[in-house]
Amino acid sequence: MGVLTDGDRKILPLALRENGGFHLATKWYLGWEPLPYQYLFHHILQPNATWVGAIATGKTTTIAASNVIDCITLPGFRSLNTSISARQAELPFEMIMTWLDGNDRLSHLVDRTRLRPFPMIEWKNGSSYTFRTMGVDARLIRGEEYDRINIDEGGYMTNDYPLKVLRGRLRGERANGVPRMARLDVTGSPTSADWLQTRFNRGDPNQPSAEMKNYFSLRTTTYDNTHLTKQQIALMEAEYPPSMIDVELGGQFPDFGLSMFPRSHVDAVIDISLNDLINSAVRQANGKVKRGFRLEEDPRQGILKYEVSRAGGHRYVLAGDPGVDNPPRRNAGVVVVLDVTESPHEMVYFDWVVGNGSYFPFIDSFKYALNKYQPTLKGLDATGTQKAIDELAFESHGIQVDKIHFGRDKSAILNDLSFAVTGHKLKLPFIKGMKDQLLSYSHERERDKRFPQDIVMALGMAAWLSRYAPEEREAGNPPAQNNYINRRARSGRRSRR
Repeated sequence: MGVLTDGDRKILPLALRENGGFHLATKWYLGWEPLPYQYLFHHILQPNATWVGAIATGKTTTIAASNVIDCITLPGFRSLNTSISARQAELPFEMIMTWLDGNDRLSHLVDRTRLRPFPMIEWKNGSSYTFRTMGVDARLIRGEEYDRINIDEGGYMTNDYPLKVLRGRLRGERANGVPRMARLDVTGSPTSADWLQTRFNRGDPNQPSAEMKNYFSLRTTTYDNTHLTKQQIALMEAEYPPSMIDVELGGQFPDFGLSMFPRSHVDAVIDISLNDLINSAVRQANGKVKRGFRLEEDPRQGILKYEVSRAGGHRYVLAGDPGVDNPPRRNAGVVVVLDVTESPHEMVYFDWVVGNGSYFPFIDSFKYALNKYQPTLKGLDATGTQKAIDELAFESHGIQVDKIHFGRDKSAILNDLSFAVTGHKLKLPFIKGMKDQLLSYSHERERDKRFPQDIVMALGMAAWLSRYAPEEREAGNPPAQNNYINRRARSGRRSRR
């Protein structure tokens, strides 16, 4: 370990699980004290831990602190934080960097940190803490051995096959001959994934399927976080309808039984390999971003902007649902581009626009996508408030669009999206907000203004436009369907005069 201070010699032994001093170690080394449920999570003895937590319950903080204490107290300990999102996998690293900044009590125990090809902290006692995306079926994690692995936001995985792969990485001995801990954590928000609920039940003593010898499950609510004020919680509650309060604040598994888009089909059209491709493009070993690619992620909402390069000779459609608010609120603008050269149609551009009260960020994004992908068809809802955007802002920017009258054609648009999803005619990257909106969308919830659905609307317009995109043999010729859209637009204008 190198030179230990008097404080190290006193605190490190106390921090071992058998001595129960996790809270003492976190206060000394991190300046942070765990709440009771955070203390409990660190001390779980079962090799499979599942934590389903509502918003603002400190899951990331706990994971980061728990693994840091394991690394500095157990020589040769190897930890991994992984996720299907690179950003999510790296969140604990960013938190630890804030703890290390100017902190002599902790920094002298670090040997080195590195950022590429993925973040990693190496400790002077031979321990290491790695942060990287898992890739399709956890293929990027093969060939390594770890003491402890956390799958962050694991509930967004379509199945539990990656768990089987990662369980195989939890084996062997440390350099000192001590068997590895072999603990596999799954943490994150409650989702409708069947495998997650099954795993959770195996660690719940109230369930008949419980296997408490090997599984432990923890559910925390926003109300459990005593650092939050009543006013802060009340403001959160005001944002959600009752069913979402149960999920977002209560940590309950959601029920999407009425969804127009069944979960099995949504899972089928989401291709994690697209996330792997863009992650490698924006996180190259040389630190540069591959030309034509862009990825912007929010720590809580996930991907806000996804952009891949334009391919020569390919055909695209562009759709936009205008808005002025910020994700994840309803009325946040969305811009989508699909590559319709062949089926399934692949998403190449997605922008969940941060409007900050203005339509211009949406307009700028729409125009940028228009110039980059040169779509065959480009659609915008041209009814209501959106009509004013089309006629004023878009015309002032010199943008001509194929107008979509959403109020009149909504059923057809949603049917086209339903057929595209259930027929597996789309190829989409994993985007948390998109998956959440698809799974929660129903005609009943559509009328509740607190349910965000702008991504569904934009994706529906893109699917609708895709039906009228020219076939490959028609490339370069104005398709009859294009004229059909224009006739519908003209008829809509006449009807409003």
